[in-house]
Amino acid sequence: MKSWVIPITAFCFGLGVGLSGPFLATKYMEPYLPGFMKKPLHPLEGIVTHKQQDQDRLLMTVTTQDGTILATFRKQVAEIALLVEEQDSITLDVRQYEPFVNDPPVLKVNKQVPQVNGPSSASTTVPPPPSSVEGIIPPESLLPTPPSTEAPLEKSDTSSPALN
Repeated sequence: MKSWVIPITAFCFGLGVGLSGPFLATKYMEPYLPGFMKKPLHPLEGIVTHKQQDQDRLLMTVTTQDGTILATFRKQVAEIALLVEEQDSITLDVRQYEPFVNDPPVLKVNKQVPQVNGPSSASTTVPPPPSSVEGIIPPESLLPTPPSTEAPLEKSDTSSPALN
């Protein structure tokens, strides 16, 4: 009976290492594996709603259709802060949706283009004023009245002192 204890213990230990080895090895060995052996990542696209830069890290809140992500960048902080602004569309390469991610790879950044209305488009979009609507003052009455061209008023000598 005692002669079987050591082989059974070695078998159970080997079975445990053999079953848990792939899970632990991928966690610690993944940075060193070639690209074709790594798990495929899924791009997640969203809009940067808030950005905060500290001395050694950059925090970005990204709103996606799955939910909101807080991405913390500790590598290339200055470069990412310069590249990404609020309201930009960003694509992050993550395994799955997680609310907190650390140093996710940035695949693509689309800048938010401000919409500027030129003078030609502004003049075509302004509707003409209403001609006569009850309860609304007509635009002619809002204009200042021109000075009358009649005889100028005579200056009267009053007892008020000159203002200096």
